[in-house]
Amino acid sequence: MSENFQKLTLGENHRRVVSSVLRHVEATGDEVLAWIRRPGGILQHLSEDISGRQADELRTLVGRLREEINRVQNEVAADPSSQSRSRRIAALVSLARIELQEVLTPGLRGYGSLLPETEAALDAKFSRLLACLEAMSRVVEHSGPRSAP
Repeated sequence: MSENFQKLTLGENHRRVVSSVLRHVEATGDEVLAWIRRPGGILQHLSEDISGRQADELRTLVGRLREEINRVQNEVAADPSSQSRSRRIAALVSLARIELQEVLTPGLRGYGSLLPETEAALDAKFSRLLACLEAMSRVVEHSGPRSAP
């Protein structure tokens, strides 16, 4: 890359805000790519309303977006973020566990009464989901540093 540009001088607060915005813009590009290839799920059906041509164009535009982010980052010396995959996964799993625990008995009673046998059956089903989430938590709790693939 040519050094024909002069880095912009930003104060610490401005640099932090610009860095945060650039990271968010980069994450938006990542999300666009993820939505292009994301399969539907059991409870989340996705309509196939992006054509192959549109997907290709979006991929190209995300590539351009990344080039522009890189250019801006080089010109303003933005701070890259360093994140822990295991902590991010642990946070997601923890949130899902909390939400699930909120609907265990008596959590759903605020939405109206259920028959006791319905409550018990639902609690049993949700307990199995909770067990899976707890196992996921244990996996990431014991993760250590790993080299990049």
